[in-house]
Amino acid sequence: MNGPSAETMGDIFTEGIFIDILSRLPAKSLIRFKRVSKGWRSLISDLISDPSFVKLHLQRLKARDLIPSQRIIIGSPCDNLLQTVDYETLDHGSEDPLVVVPHSIEVPCRKPCIVGSCDGLVCLLESGIFLICNPTTREYRELPVSDIPRDYELFCGFGYDPRSDDYKIVEGVVDYGNWENWEVARFSFKSGSWRRIQFPYQELIHQQVSLSGVYWNGALHWYVYDLISDKKSMIMSFDLSEERFHWELPVPEVDVGMTLVGLGIHGASLFIHSGNYGPRMEAWIMDEHGRGGGSWTKWFSIDCTSVNLETGVGNAPLTYTRSGKVVLRVNSDRMILFNPKNNSCKDYPIRRHDPFQHAIYLETLVSPYLGGETSRI
Repeated sequence: MNGPSAETMGDIFTEGIFIDILSRLPAKSLIRFKRVSKGWRSLISDLISDPSFVKLHLQRLKARDLIPSQRIIIGSPCDNLLQTVDYETLDHGSEDPLVVVPHSIEVPCRKPCIVGSCDGLVCLLESGIFLICNPTTREYRELPVSDIPRDYELFCGFGYDPRSDDYKIVEGVVDYGNWENWEVARFSFKSGSWRRIQFPYQELIHQQVSLSGVYWNGALHWYVYDLISDKKSMIMSFDLSEERFHWELPVPEVDVGMTLVGLGIHGASLFIHSGNYGPRMEAWIMDEHGRGGGSWTKWFSIDCTSVNLETGVGNAPLTYTRSGKVVLRVNSDRMILFNPKNNSCKDYPIRRHDPFQHAIYLETLVSPYLGGETSRI
């Protein structure tokens, strides 16, 4: 059966009801329905190319529980193969390797670095060129190169400015041999161009900024650690609407011998975690904060010896499931599912032969080109 035609569906439902129903479906389902018939293909193609429908679909998605629509995307600077992982399937007890093993996407660049994600778009960086892709629709866009010199340490981030309804990238470099030598630029999707941003370097003397910023609550966030005293470490943010840097978010106090190493995002929460340099790995989570501060809640504390988690700089929490289990990266090249309630763990059937980077992304219909022509992966 070819299924109902677009005309038949139009007779059954009014246009408003029909669009309302489709806007509540998962992005993957809408793409799959294009195969039902020529009528469905034409109808859904028109809808997912309509910015107003895409925005409505995204709003409906964010109004629900985000976790079922979130995936992990992993990649390595050693090749151009990205893999997307539905991490909920292992938590639900699925043993089907076709369900658990990740889908692979080959991107048109040699060795991409994963910068971050926002609204289903994933930002990659390779040899100074930013690439924006949507793993769900398999569209991508290559951005123009900024004039920022890349002779020094780089930090960058990707997010959404709700005030101007625009996606933006921030790219900066710092010469740790000369604290006054900071270069920062911002790319706007709407204007299609870069512009320089003033950076108050005096705030970051003897501080080192993490490579990739995490998008949360309309701002990009980087973990900044003091090269002399970890008690002066902090979180630097860049408000994408104001286009200004702030240092308003403190980090939680940790035990002696424990070192905070990075930030993560899942659902509507920001989290910060320690490194696995000792017998324990810990993380703290924050659901919301206002300008001037916020409060952290202990998320988990893992006794690494009880789960045979060897000490290593590549060990880090990636995200957590709806039931509260933690997805951990181990030794930079494999993943496990850890249950903090009983200190048990389960291996993912996913192993790489090289260290991987990751980001958490939503399955959405948002176009990398926002209304213009795109290329397909």
